[in-house]
Amino acid sequence: MSSRLLSRSTLIRPELISRSIRPVQSVNAVRSYSTSPNPSSPNLRTTAFLSVALLTSAYLVYRYETSPTSPATEDGSLNAIYGEKFDIRIRGSRGVRSYEFNRKSEKEVERILKENESGEKDVGRKGNPVIRWDTNWVGSNEPCEDRFASNLIPRKSTSSNANDGSDIQSDEGKKDLLLFSIIDGHAGDATSRLLKETLNPVIAISLAGLQAGFLPPAESTGWKYWTEKLNPTSWFYSGKAESAWKPENVTKTLQYAFTQLDDHICQSPIRLLNEMRSASSANLVSSDKPTPRETLVALSQPATAGACAMTTLVDSENQDLYVALVGDCRAVAGWQTADGKWRCDALTEDQMGENLKEVERVRKEHPHSERDTVIKNGRVQGGLQPTRAMGDAVYKWPTEQGNAIAKAYKEENVKPRPVRPWNFTPPYVSAKPEVTYRKLTNDKGDKLKFVIMATDGLWDRLTSEESVLLLASYLSHSTHPDIPKTQLPKLFPLVQPTEERPYPVQELPQPTGASWAYEGDSNAATHLIRNSLAGANRKNMAELLSMTGEVTREMRDDVTCTVIFFDDANR
Repeated sequence: MSSRLLSRSTLIRPELISRSIRPVQSVNAVRSYSTSPNPSSPNLRTTAFLSVALLTSAYLVYRYETSPTSPATEDGSLNAIYGEKFDIRIRGSRGVRSYEFNRKSEKEVERILKENESGEKDVGRKGNPVIRWDTNWVGSNEPCEDRFASNLIPRKSTSSNANDGSDIQSDEGKKDLLLFSIIDGHAGDATSRLLKETLNPVIAISLAGLQAGFLPPAESTGWKYWTEKLNPTSWFYSGKAESAWKPENVTKTLQYAFTQLDDHICQSPIRLLNEMRSASSANLVSSDKPTPRETLVALSQPATAGACAMTTLVDSENQDLYVALVGDCRAVAGWQTADGKWRCDALTEDQMGENLKEVERVRKEHPHSERDTVIKNGRVQGGLQPTRAMGDAVYKWPTEQGNAIAKAYKEENVKPRPVRPWNFTPPYVSAKPEVTYRKLTNDKGDKLKFVIMATDGLWDRLTSEESVLLLASYLSHSTHPDIPKTQLPKLFPLVQPTEERPYPVQELPQPTGASWAYEGDSNAATHLIRNSLAGANRKNMAELLSMTGEVTREMRDDVTCTVIFFDDANR
């Protein structure tokens, strides 16, 4: 979201951007679900209190289970109530500007919410713990800078049938690998478009090498790493492949897949720059082909733009889950405990200049003389909010190279991304992901039900815990009358966290006012996006999705979400 102050006419309610600024507080300040003291011994007052509480809970569950479905609103009814047009006012450095838009009908709103739905409704592979996944995206930028990719990588397990010669599939999904990536581009969509096509394949190739017994190197060495990989003498690996596939090696393989792909993205323009200089000095420019400078400008777009990226790897055979993150996307797991409660497991920590852990990490990687410039005003060198990203080479190139590439852009009448003023010891932005590892089962009897992956457009308006509650209730009833936000934690209790919560630490769900919407979405990602935009406030929803142009970006971000569902019967 833009940092500019926003003010709206009476037609736009404050709930529109109620989560545009994430509330952050210390762990000690987090409110618990109950303020009642724990009773030291049974007594009459306690018994009466418990009886009333049980009766109240029973009544709420009864109302929840038996309430009729909300009647469908007629198309255009919002326009009949509020008018065909609405206006907003945005206050910026040049004062207040007013904008007027035509309010879209409810039918048009539903079309926008659902037109980009995708996923796999029935994986149908016995032994694979993933039974379904849903994806959706709603754009704000034109074009949308978000991308996603989902891939199932089967590893066959067959036996021969002597009678008919056919193969009998036995637990065909037991050895499957699944890769899910969410990519949030910035400064254009060039990096995210490239990663959509390359990130999962690069990871798959790297994992295939590990499966064959090739361990990732101890340290990333850029181009030298790939030179060594292509050296035939390195192909004769004397170790055992089965001993190479360990969580620590899978983690390192994921990290090197990210970093080496980013090295290619960012170093290719430097190589093209050298070729451009050589061709110009030798007068090798041909009139019927693109000039070296034109080639440089065209092929360096993924390096000059940038993207946050997150990949979830599901290893069916070993019942393992890995999440690799570069940037401020987020993954959250929803576990159901043995007693039916829900547990929110934040699998990632937002990597940005407001996260003190990231601030200290970046500062330690540079001389003390740069301590005050590497992170300024919560941003890398005062510019980029995420502290880790793919691309964003202006934070990774030395100043001389960055200026040379910027000059080539200007000579082609293309506006370059500004070179950072304090690039003394680059890189300042890392592409090495933090990797979280989980088993798909635990000894407490908790059951992993789903993993939510989303770009920060969703998390600007939803907390991690709210997303788990929304999915827990969605699994129970996707179609239902609006549920007050105050009631949802009572209907679907969350286990109180006992460990330090990852950044950003946000308030646990104890909201006041407003409601969540349950419109019978067949796609779970749509259900989350719908509620992140405006909850059950259909007027605000229509207005948010009716805006066009640059104003849209002031009010909401691109949002992409994938929900992965698990079935413990296949574990």
